[in-house]
Amino acid sequence: MLSQKPWIESTFTKRECVYILPVSKDPHRCLPGCQICQQLVRCCCGRLVRQHVGVTASLATKYSGVKLGENPNLPAMEKWSVEKHTEASPCDAYGVINFQGGSHSYRAKYVRLSHDSRPESILWLMLKEWQMEPPKIVISVHGGVQNFELHPHIKQVVGKGLVKAAVTTGAWILTGGVNTGVAKHVGDALKEHCSRSSKKICTIGIAPWGVIENRNDLLGRDIIAPYQTLQNPLSKLNVLHDLHSHFLLVDDGTVGKYGAEVNLRRELEKHINLQRIHARIGQGVPVVAVIFEGGPSVILTVLEYLQESPPVPVVVCEGTGLAADILAYVHKQTEEGGRLPDGVETDIIATIKKTFNFSQRDAIDLFQTLMECMKSKELLNVFRVSSEEHQDLDVAILRASLQGTNATAFGQLVLTLAWDRVDIAKNHVFVYRQQLLVSSLEQAMLEALVMDRVDFVKLLMENGVSMHSFLTISRLEELYNTKQPSSNPTLLQLVQLHQETLQNYLQQSPRQQQA
Repeated sequence: MLSQKPWIESTFTKRECVYILPVSKDPHRCLPGCQICQQLVRCCCGRLVRQHVGVTASLATKYSGVKLGENPNLPAMEKWSVEKHTEASPCDAYGVINFQGGSHSYRAKYVRLSHDSRPESILWLMLKEWQMEPPKIVISVHGGVQNFELHPHIKQVVGKGLVKAAVTTGAWILTGGVNTGVAKHVGDALKEHCSRSSKKICTIGIAPWGVIENRNDLLGRDIIAPYQTLQNPLSKLNVLHDLHSHFLLVDDGTVGKYGAEVNLRRELEKHINLQRIHARIGQGVPVVAVIFEGGPSVILTVLEYLQESPPVPVVVCEGTGLAADILAYVHKQTEEGGRLPDGVETDIIATIKKTFNFSQRDAIDLFQTLMECMKSKELLNVFRVSSEEHQDLDVAILRASLQGTNATAFGQLVLTLAWDRVDIAKNHVFVYRQQLLVSSLEQAMLEALVMDRVDFVKLLMENGVSMHSFLTISRLEELYNTKQPSSNPTLLQLVQLHQETLQNYLQQSPRQQQA
């Protein structure tokens, strides 16, 4: 890991508040010059004065607004911002977390990085420094930050489906990374998987550095950091969930506040989407958002995904509560053209008011956001656990991904080929078989052979590919020259079967070959 040190520290930075801008509503009142006052003033970054690096009661530092010793109840002269009131310095926390306090010892790689870190650098870190396998799909999970209960049946179905989607396709799962809310439910599903299987899942927790309990234990360069997962019941901070494989801890200089991670996460997802899903396939890596429970901000997140260019498909898990259930209900009620039946609008607004304890004005605003989401209803997929037409969550996620790519039937076939999900190809691609030209099917056959997708070879033959016409001399030569035949039983058998024909061809002169 020594090679990581100079690169990580020269590429990523941390953020620290270097100005003290008191919160104007701070209730503490005292006389100017009081040293106790100086210690209890809270800055807009979320820290107390004494928690700022290098600050003591008698030390004069740089201030914008009210200085130490002045009345902290005076209104702030300007609004605190990351750009004006923090300074960047080299990353001082990265390495491996060694989780303590559980029945099993889990490890995860981590890095503290500034909220404005470049997505290209983050992806390089993940693929080259951390040696992660490139994803074939990104499943970005959103929902409640606070703890919430799920019915055991719903929790089992959702957890099993999420794990299956990741294991079978080689997905990356993105969560908030902490041991509360939706990230905890995802982690619990992974825990059950880990107890039964040795196959690892890339689960990336993207959390604000400033909300992490015991984050000082992570300070150190290229270290193995023991980390306690026991939550302090009196603390407003959260511990990291030990079933994540990697952590991006996003720093904007604040403490106890969420939001630093939001833009970085979306920019990283967009950048991953631009990457090729496979070396032989030009298709980009699909991104799908999955919604569990959640507050009003989750509905805004859904709208942002749907309005991206290109838009990101969303799977809403009905039955998990709050925002997810409201989205599912509005989706069901919305008719062609975005209209609602008479009286439904009033019911929805009343439900919003009751669910989120909103005023009438705020409820109407959130209702309008919901209706904006319904303008892209075809990209909003509701997974109904209790539906009679039962399908697994992994199928819902992959099907939504196919719809969201806006790809041709061939492009969708290529995606299922990369995922090695012949069931998705059979049930959701070949229903459009008339759109797949013979040349497209033969190209898919070539990729299936090189990638050793035996089930796809069978499926393509069932759907019209003739091996007799497919195996031209030029294709046989391409297969023969591939770098993988020794580790690919299907391809090796095929090449050996036709080796004599190919060798006779290669021994001919160029003129004879052209003839």
